Amino acid sequence: MQLKLRSLLFLGVLFLPVACTETSPQRDGASPLPSAPATDTPRTNPTGTAPGAEPGAEPSAPLPRGRRDAGARPENPPSNGGAGSGPTPVDTNDPIAPVLPPGPRPTPPNIVFVLADDLGRGEVGAYGATPTQTPTLDALANAGVRFDNAFVTEAMCAPSRSSILTGLYPVRHGSHRNHGTIKPGVLALAHYLKPLGYKVVLAGKTHIKPLAQFEFDEVLGTNQVPDFIARSKNTRFLLYYASNQPHAPHALPTNFKGSDVEVYPNWVDTPTLRETVAGYYEDVLLFDSELAVIDQALTKNELTSSTLTIATSDHGNAWYAKWTLYDAGLRVPFIARWPGIIAQGTRSAAMFSFVDLLPTFVDLAGGQPPTNIDGQSFAEALLGHTQQHRDVVFASHTTRGIIGGSTYPVRAVRTKTLKYLRNLNANEPFTNTITETRGEVWDSWVAAAKTSAFAQERVTLYQHRPAEELYDLENDPFELVNLGQSPAHQEQKLALSAQLDAFMAQQGDLGLETELAAAVANPNEP
Repeated sequence: MQLKLRSLLFLGVLFLPVACTETSPQRDGASPLPSAPATDTPRTNPTGTAPGAEPGAEPSAPLPRGRRDAGARPENPPSNGGAGSGPTPVDTNDPIAPVLPPGPRPTPPNIVFVLADDLGRGEVGAYGATPTQTPTLDALANAGVRFDNAFVTEAMCAPSRSSILTGLYPVRHGSHRNHGTIKPGVLALAHYLKPLGYKVVLAGKTHIKPLAQFEFDEVLGTNQVPDFIARSKNTRFLLYYASNQPHAPHALPTNFKGSDVEVYPNWVDTPTLRETVAGYYEDVLLFDSELAVIDQALTKNELTSSTLTIATSDHGNAWYAKWTLYDAGLRVPFIARWPGIIAQGTRSAAMFSFVDLLPTFVDLAGGQPPTNIDGQSFAEALLGHTQQHRDVVFASHTTRGIIGGSTYPVRAVRTKTLKYLRNLNANEPFTNTITETRGEVWDSWVAAAKTSAFAQERVTLYQHRPAEELYDLENDPFELVNLGQSPAHQEQKLALSAQLDAFMAQQGDLGLETELAAAVANPNEP
């Protein structure tokens, strides 16, 4: 599909030669990245079993991985009761990566970490998206491994990014509200990599504060990346590339039509929603074109084979995703390629949190990961030596500080099969920029609710939730049926609730009190 120049100028994308094509980038030498396998209809994701051990009580102690789980069992989602059939949770026919015998660690690589802004799993072809607007991402997956169980710590920009760069969950690093700052004395990724001989560079969006505390050697514009790669051929580096795509406002006009849009079972199907998502698809394609530029620069400078390239997202997009703790916000695409080291065209069921990224990078760089953070290296899973890492991940959400945001803290614990959410101020309505300031889609849902029981349910539950929610993710992956009051699930709920209590204690998280203490310097920041 040819992108329109108007869309490119509207979004400030500077890579015009590559952004105007869908051809796959070249690898080292003359052969192109292989095309991703075609997908028929999206399929369900593999799931596992068994929650893990509780975290330690000491705030300085790392969170344990707990017991390991095994097995995968796909299930179809329930009917959405009239919202449109929508896609099932995505998957492809890629084989589970074989477990390889442990061996000596490879030579430390360059690391290129490419982060999308608001990219959901369901919009990536390698995860089963139709229509496919991610040819470069799909080719990257075909040349490497796709992780099915990658989770952010909070479905909001600043907290998620700060967790990537500190190895800490949001309350511990301090930037748990959007546009917040990490606590004084918190150490970031560059602090650990520079002594190992790495140059650590940020390109693109920052959305981390205070920037100086993250100790980047350089902060570049996205258009400066090809030059940086060219002058770094003899330097070991980590490039943290943070795109502004596919964040709203979205490209208009768009080459996608409303009829192209996959309407998820937890959405209300309206023409306004379809028009908005069509523009979002265009921006997804723009992100993909940025990845192509980076990949071509690696190829041109013969750095592909010595570089671990990762493409992922800070969280999912929009309704029942961003600004919530539902899976559409927390569970993100995560694709890694390291030629000759990571098996091609495979997927991994290993479950990990974004707090695990910092120690993994330090580990692969030849260093000793810090022990006083929340993350633990999943290098063994990345290298294909195991299909297991964590049995449980945690998440938090601070609504205070979002445009139009109410005081509405949420906490969650998730295993491979269950999720327990706790809404700590459930007597108040949940509001944010979706409901208060950027409400075209929301308004269309409210209008639909006048004649549709399903739409009425979706609108009501978005703003008025019970104190506790429990979901069977095997049979209800879109989290439509709350089992929190089900007598048959009380034992499971209590066990997960106890794990969440232990986690909050370990984090120094006081729940509503922590939310109320979040400074809101400028609630009108975007």
